[in-house]
Amino acid sequence: MSSYHVINSQLICADYQKEYPMLASGKGVYLYDTNGKEYIDTSGCTAAVLSIGHGVEEVAEVMGQQARTLAVHPTHLFYNETLETYLADLCDFAPDGFNKAWTICGGTEAVENAIKLAFQYHKAKGRSTRRRVVGRWGSYHGNSITTLDVGGFKVRRDYYTALMVDHLHVSACFPYRKPEELSMEEYETSLVDEFRSTVEQHPDEIICFVAEPLVGAALGAVGPTERYFERIAEICREHDILMVADEVMTGLGRTGKPFGCEHFGVHADILACAKGISSGYLPLGAILAHDRVLEPIHASGEPFYSGQTYSCIPLAAAVGQTVLNYIKTHELVENTRRVGHYLKEQFRTLLDLPCVGDVRGEGLFLALEFVQDKETKEPIEPQRFFARNLQSVALEKGLVTYACRGTVEGGRGDHMLFSPPMILTTEQADTITSVLRESIIETWEQIGG
Repeated sequence: MSSYHVINSQLICADYQKEYPMLASGKGVYLYDTNGKEYIDTSGCTAAVLSIGHGVEEVAEVMGQQARTLAVHPTHLFYNETLETYLADLCDFAPDGFNKAWTICGGTEAVENAIKLAFQYHKAKGRSTRRRVVGRWGSYHGNSITTLDVGGFKVRRDYYTALMVDHLHVSACFPYRKPEELSMEEYETSLVDEFRSTVEQHPDEIICFVAEPLVGAALGAVGPTERYFERIAEICREHDILMVADEVMTGLGRTGKPFGCEHFGVHADILACAKGISSGYLPLGAILAHDRVLEPIHASGEPFYSGQTYSCIPLAAAVGQTVLNYIKTHELVENTRRVGHYLKEQFRTLLDLPCVGDVRGEGLFLALEFVQDKETKEPIEPQRFFARNLQSVALEKGLVTYACRGTVEGGRGDHMLFSPPMILTTEQADTITSVLRESIIETWEQIGG
C-alpha cells in the first residue's frame, strides 16, 4: 500500500495537487509513516510546537484521567484546583513579577488577549484615545485579522489588508541585513530613533508594542542588537506604552532560557505563549501579566473582559502541568541550551557551502538563511523556490524541515527554521547536520546554483 495520500479537498488550506506521506505514529524526535519509514522531526511539528517529543505516556495518562474527572467547568462560577495549581506553577516558571495568568487555545488567541489586556489597562487609567498597536515589519503574531494587522508578515497579511484597521509598524531589527555603511550601534540607534518618531507622532493613541524576542517564521530566528529592547523599553516607559513579548515560539525553554525575552533583559509587561506550552498534545496558550499591568485594572473593579469557550479549562491545564513538570524534571531547558549550542556550531560548518549565508538563533530555535551571493547577500530568485525544494529533498532523506520565504522585504529570500524537540541529543544533531548538508548540495545543484 502506498504511504502517500492525495489530500482531501475538504481541507481548504492544503495544496490539492500534492501527495503527502501518510503518518502512522511518532516517538521522541521521530515520526513514522505507514510504510515504516523513519523521519527526524527538526521542525517540532511545523514550528516550535513539540517541546517534549512525540508519544510521551505521562501526558496520555493525565489526559485520560482528567477527562474522566472534570474536563471543563463554568469558570464564571467555579474555581478548580487543577487549573489553579497550573497557573501558579506557570507563573513561578516565568520571570519575577508575572504573578497572574490566563489560558486560552493557542498563539493567535494569546497575542490577541494580550492586546485586549493592554487596552483595558489604558481604559482603567481613563485613556479613551489609546487604540493602536505598534508592530514590526517582518513579524508574525497570529492568523486572526487583528494579529495579522499587528504583524508584518506580508506573505500572510496582504490578502486581508482590506479588513484591517492599519495598526502602526516600524522596521524589523535584522542585524544580518543591516545597511553595510552603518556600524551595529548606528543601526540600532536608527531603529530606536524610528520607534521614537512613531510614538511621538501618535502620543495619545498607542496601547502597546508587540514583538517576538527572536523573530520566528517571518525572518527565521532573528535576534536583536545588543541594547535594542532595553532602549525601546525606555521609550515605552516614558509614554506608558506596554510591551508585549510574543513568546508563542520562544517560551517554555525553547531558546535555552525559560522565556526568550530573558536573553535580552525582561522588559515585557505581558507574555503571550502557546505551542510548546502543551507540546502539541492539546490546543493551549496563555498570557502572563506583570503586577504593574493588573494594578490599575484591579483598582477599577472591572474583570478582564475576555473569555472563550475553552479558556481556563481543567483538561488543558492538566496537559500544560504535565508538560511543564516534564520540562523541569528532565532539565530540558538546560538540555536545550547545551544541545542547541552544539547544533548551532554544527550548522556553522555549513557556511562553507556557497548558498548558506547566515546561521542564527538561540537554543533549539535556529535558522539558516540562503543566498545567491554570500558577499552581497543577494537572495535566491523567488521563482527557484530554493527552501521549498530543499524541504522536499530533505524529506526524502528522512528529515522533516520547515521551509520559509519572504525573508527580505516580505517578498524575496529563503530561510529554514529549526525547532526540534527539546529532548534532542548531540548524536541526533550530528545526523541532522549530515543529512542537511547532503540535501543542500543536492538542491543547489538541481536549481543550477
